[in-house]
Amino acid sequence: MAAQKKRGKDSYLNDFKKGQDGGYVYVGKTWHADPALRRRTLIKLWSFQGCMLFSALLPGFVTTAGLLNTYYVIIPYVLWLISDFALAYTLGNMTLGGNPLRDYIYRRCVKPYRFRTMLPLAGAALTALSLLIFLLRGGTGEGKLVCFVCCGVQIAASFFAGRSKIVEIWTE
Repeated sequence: MAAQKKRGKDSYLNDFKKGQDGGYVYVGKTWHADPALRRRTLIKLWSFQGCMLFSALLPGFVTTAGLLNTYYVIIPYVLWLISDFALAYTLGNMTLGGNPLRDYIYRRCVKPYRFRTMLPLAGAALTALSLLIFLLRGGTGEGKLVCFVCCGVQIAASFFAGRSKIVEIWTE
């Protein structure tokens, strides 16, 4: 019973063994990437991420039509904003994980990255759609053009970040 492997959320802890100096050493599976290719890919992804964060934050600072008191515009915008920060957190873990990358970081960051780029895209598209509905219902206000441009930038950056070959650069 004591030798039984732990499964579930913390199963990656089985990959650490106690070393002779008393510290723990990672002995699990690692993923390797060509350093130059990894660097180029991460620079490209971080530039997309910077565009995404800027385009998500700008409508919140500009007095944008619909973001003042309209719940059906605010809710998709909050989804967009939260998913952008979650994507930045994922990319940060991937970057700081180093090369070689440990298996549990690979499974939590690299594999789901493409799917996670679609969440801010969906949030921006829903925000643009709900802002359009707000304007068609007779809503007025400043900043609607800024919000539509930011939605377009977010959609384009998310699409191109999702098409990156981040999974393909890693080998066991």
